Amino acid sequence: MPAGAYTNSDFFDLEVEKVFRKEWLPVGHVAQIPNVGDYFTIDVLNELLVVVRGRDRIRVMSRVCLHRWAPVCEGSGNAKVFSCPFHRWSYGLDGQLIATPLMEAKGGFNPRSCSLPEIRSEVVCGTIFITFSDVARSAGELLADWTEAMEIYRPEELKIAYSVEFDLNFNWKIAVETFMESYHHIGAHATTAEPYYPAKLHWVDDTREGWTAGHGYLREDLPTSVAFGEFGGKLDPFPSLSEDQLRRSLVHLVYPIHCFFIGVNRLHWTALIPVAVNKTRWVRHVLVQPEALERQDFPEIVERLRQSGVKITEEDMAVNDMQQKGAASSFAKPGFLHPLEKPTWQLSDYVRRRLGS
Repeated sequence: MPAGAYTNSDFFDLEVEKVFRKEWLPVGHVAQIPNVGDYFTIDVLNELLVVVRGRDRIRVMSRVCLHRWAPVCEGSGNAKVFSCPFHRWSYGLDGQLIATPLMEAKGGFNPRSCSLPEIRSEVVCGTIFITFSDVARSAGELLADWTEAMEIYRPEELKIAYSVEFDLNFNWKIAVETFMESYHHIGAHATTAEPYYPAKLHWVDDTREGWTAGHGYLREDLPTSVAFGEFGGKLDPFPSLSEDQLRRSLVHLVYPIHCFFIGVNRLHWTALIPVAVNKTRWVRHVLVQPEALERQDFPEIVERLRQSGVKITEEDMAVNDMQQKGAASSFAKPGFLHPLEKPTWQLSDYVRRRLGS
């Protein structure tokens, strides 16, 4: 894909129209809202959203007050109602307007006819997906084969060990490509990932309709225990993994922006949310088995995982910042791709097909 696809604002606007407002986008994981009334907020494509577990189901709604547009909530927490700080218009967990102070003097106004707009959503493998399209195919149907592939990890049952967010100063495609391709292990991750999972032991599947996957293997001379010990924070592996699976690492991309690193004992749930042509919001939740939270040494494990995870992410960010800067050069042309960069071609093909439609 030409460098302008990473730097041109008009091209980004076309992606918003043809890709992001038509496809399924990840906004969170069910582990963030385990109890009735739990909520968190997230901004997607300039839409201010709240994700809340109601008494009947999970909803994703606009959090913009219907009165004078102030957000009715920020951050995360637990609530019985959402009350706008401006004029105290209040809404139930289902978005229904339930309180409008002093508005009884306004004849003909019926609060019961007003609700916060709900965005279409589905939960697949624990991920809460949204789409702004009324005609998009069901996420569950589109990702049926991905659900089957993820079943062994029970992602909907996992708990959050820690979360981290980054504001990236580069295009969303750069972030996705780097997450998925392993060729850069020999450079950016020469002292972190490459000594354990060398680039030469990786390969990438052919594209499926809704997702793709990359595979890596632990270095041949290292014992399998390194995968969940030294490299894996010393957490117990997922049950029922074979010896071959214990030596394997995986990366998944659910098009267009939902990425997973799948270790033998944890999942790195990642959303790479486009903000502008050269701005991306990275949201990550590291998911672990519920019993891990009961370990006395769990805080130490989390800190080890956090430090190693942040270090690898910062290594990516450093080279991606340089890449975004270089893409603005008049001499920046599409380069020859290594087979390990197959996900870069796959993503480019995905975008081309969506823009062509």
